[in-house]
Amino acid sequence: MSNHLTEDRIAAALAAAHQPEGETPWQLLLTRPPVTHADVRQAICRARNPEFWEFTGKTEPTIRAEASRAEVVQELARRDGYLTALAAAEHILSTTPVLPVHIDVRLAEWNDGPTLVMTFHQRVDQVHAFAAHVGTEVSEQPHGEGSIRVETVGTTESGVRFEAYTLIDAPAVSE
Repeated sequence: MSNHLTEDRIAAALAAAHQPEGETPWQLLLTRPPVTHADVRQAICRARNPEFWEFTGKTEPTIRAEASRAEVVQELARRDGYLTALAAAEHILSTTPVLPVHIDVRLAEWNDGPTLVMTFHQRVDQVHAFAAHVGTEVSEQPHGEGSIRVETVGTTESGVRFEAYTLIDAPAVSE
């Protein structure tokens, strides 16, 4: 989750959000808003699995309210994740000796943080130069039929995971 989630930010996001009808009002919930990835996912999953509701000791409107509140927190954290990843991409682009042809930010709802994916089009030398710049190792593995993925993976100083790779043709197999 985001390093920037504070009670004040969460309260402001909840105040600006629309709560679905039929739920226990957020301000009446006895639990604090979730601030960890695990707590957010737990609240959302609990609401999606009614067969477990009887074990919680909570009413359906309360379970649904905790889930909708968790979804607001999740979206706030995801927004922070995108902004952190874009700041990391800006830093990488301003310092790296080689430029990728494509940068992608990936951040799924169930993911605990963003990943930057950088592509170097058929340029193994650039993947190696990038890896040397960021202090990571380069590896190779088969990718589909007839291709090899040459990649380096790591984490930026700000905690954003990254992958930098290129695909090349695999050497022909002699018979």
